[in-house]
Amino acid sequence: MPTPPTRRRGLTLIELMVTLALLALLATLAVPSFQRQIAAANVSNAANELLLAASRARTEAIRLGSRVTVCKSSDGAQCDTTTTGWETGWITFIDPVRTSSTSATVDSGETITFKVSPLSGVKILGNGDLANYFSYAADGRSKLMNGGFLAGRIRVCSPSGALNDDNRARDLCISNSGRAVLVTPTGVGPACPAPSSSGC
Repeated sequence: MPTPPTRRRGLTLIELMVTLALLALLATLAVPSFQRQIAAANVSNAANELLLAASRARTEAIRLGSRVTVCKSSDGAQCDTTTTGWETGWITFIDPVRTSSTSATVDSGETITFKVSPLSGVKILGNGDLANYFSYAADGRSKLMNGGFLAGRIRVCSPSGALNDDNRARDLCISNSGRAVLVTPTGVGPACPAPSSSGC
């Protein structure tokens, strides 16, 4: 008695091509979404790190009864005024000496309490006096090195084309009372300019 032919299982060439076309279509739809999520996460993480640095510095200044300064730093040991942005990293240090009345410097005997390494995928620019540092006096108020009031914004921005101009940036806004908050500016282009407004 003859055996019936066995049916072979598998995909035909047409079925395989349709499956690959669907996978390619799904990938082209998913990749921009992933890029948008990654760019938004980079901005959010960097902005939160900066807010944490401000909060920590203010708390330490009050607790220690001494000036505490946060400045951009590319080497993790000294304040940097030559680079353009805070994305190179920053340091927090106890700053009772203040040998300069115009710029932040880590002087002999001053203790660095916290370091942040360089951040990728973002530009971070401050306006006015916040271009290089911010500092808190023992009363928790933000101060210039010469003792004057310090207020302004530091913008964390993504140059990524995956984000639109209304959600590509967060500004750390420091008032002259020392209070630091994050705000979302609108209309920020991919060139990521420093904030023009210093008000909170």
